[in-house]
Amino acid sequence: MLLLINVILTLWVSCATGQVRPCHFPDIKQGGLYYESMRRPYFPVPVGKHFSYYCDEHFETPSRSHWDYIYCTQNGWSPAVPCLRKCYFPYLENGYNENNGRKFVQGNSIEVACHPGYGLPNEQTTVNCTENDNILRLIYINLEYQCQKFYQLEGNKQITCRNGQWSEPPKCLRKYFNIHMDPGKISVMSLMFHCL
Repeated sequence: MLLLINVILTLWVSCATGQVRPCHFPDIKQGGLYYESMRRPYFPVPVGKHFSYYCDEHFETPSRSHWDYIYCTQNGWSPAVPCLRKCYFPYLENGYNENNGRKFVQGNSIEVACHPGYGLPNEQTTVNCTENDNILRLIYINLEYQCQKFYQLEGNKQITCRNGQWSEPPKCLRKYFNIHMDPGKISVMSLMFHCL
């Protein structure tokens, strides 16, 4: 009890004289302090204190370990983001990259190249690893339309599937010829298109 009063008094004097602010209980997303329930009553703590912490499955510390130490500094807790998501780059079905099967962590990105007719949304060339998502939602599909003989394409000849929705498809319109006949000569004067 005497120790607790001493800690509180020291923290109060430090704050009152404009010295360094103490650190409150750390908010470790995707992890926690070891022996958290035992340690919680002793917060806030002065600068210089450190505690061991762990990261949940699919996350790791900046030192690429399952656990590490978090330090109370003049600027708050360090590391500021104690647990980083681990992202795995699987085999890329409709493209290629140099990172197949490798791990990278939150905040990093990798370059990918797609085979012709495939691509990332908004013509991106990188995939980012974020805290909330390590699933690669990569490829959209382009299809090219062609019309049969005696039909004319109206609209964009390519359609794209993005997020499960196809872009507006083109139309194939039947060609009608207006033929003007002069003796000994036939010429096409104009083309008219009609929708089927």
